[in-house]
Amino acid sequence: MMGISLNHGVHAKVSTPVHLRKARTCYDHLAGEVAVKIYDSLCQQQWITENGSMITLSGIQYFHEMGIDVPSKHSRKICCACLDWSERRFHLGGYVGAALFSLYESKGWLTRHLGYREVTITEKGYAAFKTHFHI
Repeated sequence: MMGISLNHGVHAKVSTPVHLRKARTCYDHLAGEVAVKIYDSLCQQQWITENGSMITLSGIQYFHEMGIDVPSKHSRKICCACLDWSERRFHLGGYVGAALFSLYESKGWLTRHLGYREVTITEKGYAAFKTHFHI
């Protein structure tokens, strides 16, 4: 008879390079450690629902104040929880996730490395993320 052995305390080693774990693109939105923390903050501040499928009324107001008008209907999901492959937790995707990425880029909070998925958060960006998302 075969036995099953459980290795407690043994975790899979993350092989993702550090610079990609911190921040990168996932299609047209932000992914990585920073994006997961932003998602957590959006949930904690009740601007999106815990499952990331809806924006709350206070979230619509917040995004409007940030310069993002959230449409009632769109050809793609307005927002969605997108599983982050390095963090194994969610970051924000959908229309709002893409709009936030564009906003961060236009404000100089991050810079994209054209042709690559890598994103660099600027000092201005870290300060803004601390102010807006408490990270």
